[in-house]
This record gives sequence, C-alpha cells and structure tokens, in this order.
Amino acid sequence: MNTQKNLHRICKVILTVITILSMNMIADIATFKNLHAGENQMKKQTEVNNISPKQAKELMDNAKDVFVLDVRTEEEYKEVHIKDAHLIPIKELEQNIDKIPKDKKVVVHCAAGKRSAKACGMLKDKGLKELYNLEGGINKWQAEGYPVEKP
Repeated sequence: MNTQKNLHRICKVILTVITILSMNMIADIATFKNLHAGENQMKKQTEVNNISPKQAKELMDNAKDVFVLDVRTEEEYKEVHIKDAHLIPIKELEQNIDKIPKDKKVVVHCAAGKRSAKACGMLKDKGLKELYNLEGGINKWQAEGYPVEKP
C-alpha cells in the first residue's frame, strides 16, 4: 500500500512539473511572437516618400536632422554633387549601412531616380525611419536650378 501511495505522489509531482514547464513554454512562445509582431509593425510603418527637387531643397534647408545620400558612382560624384551629400555607391550600400544615421531623415538621390528608388527599398528593410527619394535625381535637381558643387 505504501508503495502505491509513493507511486501516486511521484506521478502527481511529475504531472505538476510537466504542467509548469508546458505553461512556461507557452508563455515564452507568446512573448516571442509579440516581440516579432512589433518588428513587423515597425517595418510596415517605414515609408519611402518620393519628393520633388523643390521639396527636397525645402527639407534640407529647414530640417536640422537631414542626411543626404548620393548612391551614384564615385566618378559621377566627382563630376557634380549636391553640397554636403554623402557618397555611398549603391553597389557598396549593404556593406556601409552603418554609416547612415537611423535617427535622421535620409534624402536619397542618384542621377535620374532609379538607383535611389532601389536604395530606398534596401534602406527601408534595414529599419531606417524616414526615407525620401529625390524624383528625377540630380539631373532634375540641376535642371530646376538648384545648387550643386563641381570640381
């Protein structure tokens, strides 16, 4: 009889331990899902804003937290560039993502707008908050009479 009682007690203890472990595992899964749901929600909130040269100039003149990113080649940059633009050619963007501040508005441009649109997509996936694609690139910027720097 004593053996039966001990076996019954051991079974109760094992069942209690299994129940506690299962509940902890369920709680951990729920926490994990909530954490990743927040990440996905943040990514969805990041939008790429296509802006005209006029809007870009206004943003650069009026906001203090703007980072201008030129994704053209080094040769293109040497020919002509927007003042204070930071050159990171699109082919080197992934390796240099840490050089782009995540807490600033990032205005991205290329020559005509295709590479900068692609770069904005890449940056959006890396968690940057405010992205602005300069429509028409530096070509349209210049055509509308905005200042550039040349050697």
